[in-house]
Amino acid sequence: MACLLVWMLALAGCSPQSTNSSQAQQLSGGSKLEVVNVGHQSGTPGLNLLKARKNLEKRIASDGITVKWIEFRGGPPMMEAMAAGSVDIGNVGNLPAIFAQAGNNPIVYVAATGSNAGAQAIIVRKDSPIKSLADLKGKKVAVQKGTALHYLVLKALEKAGLTLNDIQPTYLSIPESQVAFEGGRIDALPIGDPFLAQKELANEIRVIARGNEVAPQRAFYIATRNFAENHPDLVQVILEEQRKVEEWAKANPGEVANLLAEQTKYKPAAWEWALKRRPYFGVFDMKDEYVAEQQQVADLFYTQKLIPKPIQIKDDVWLAKR
Repeated sequence: MACLLVWMLALAGCSPQSTNSSQAQQLSGGSKLEVVNVGHQSGTPGLNLLKARKNLEKRIASDGITVKWIEFRGGPPMMEAMAAGSVDIGNVGNLPAIFAQAGNNPIVYVAATGSNAGAQAIIVRKDSPIKSLADLKGKKVAVQKGTALHYLVLKALEKAGLTLNDIQPTYLSIPESQVAFEGGRIDALPIGDPFLAQKELANEIRVIARGNEVAPQRAFYIATRNFAENHPDLVQVILEEQRKVEEWAKANPGEVANLLAEQTKYKPAAWEWALKRRPYFGVFDMKDEYVAEQQQVADLFYTQKLIPKPIQIKDDVWLAKR
């Protein structure tokens, strides 16, 4: 990039001041962009680390662009915010993006994470009579509709030879499902870290199925189509800074746990436990294998009549120009 800018300076006879202007135009896609709206979830590491470290703000400040961080308690409301135009880019699990596509929300996949299924599980209280997935028959199980945990429930039931008709699905948001579980109003809870790690550390639960055993999956960085098409260089900058902060995180686990504790309601010990046992960092280009994995999820939800129409993941994959 530096060589390219030097070549452009020589060719155009520009001053360093005009170079800064050129860079700003590149990041803003030729139109003046003053704020980038980034959606992040309160219980996930990824973008919370970037927010805490303020690397993105430092990178784009000279271009006159500021960052507005918008927190969500789950992926579905973030997708709704994207549809409304109030979020430009964010990070969600596999299902929110599929439901957004099926609802004609103009979003695109700009990157994928490593597998995060190891950070998910279906849990019961320590004294529960439920010992296996088969024991879920007839029981009240939380279903967080449109989230990655929804997919975990379907695949876990499938492994046990059950369907949603065999249980009492209780449709709740992720925060609502946590409260219901702690209050004894549901029998089993599909959930992820750091709530899962916190409960394991306290020895309050038993795990009857882990996500990586029944429903391998990953999360995705999602942008509005308008933002990705009009500001491709800025999308690349955001992904680059996320990669950098994750490389830093690998070498600084203690500091990472403290930063995430500051960004969330969970204690450093829960984050240390979660990240040590189940690291799932990574910012990867959308490979064919990731598209194929996501297509299988979309096809399952269509055959189960949980989304209104078939969708093609490949139709909404953003191809970065390099």
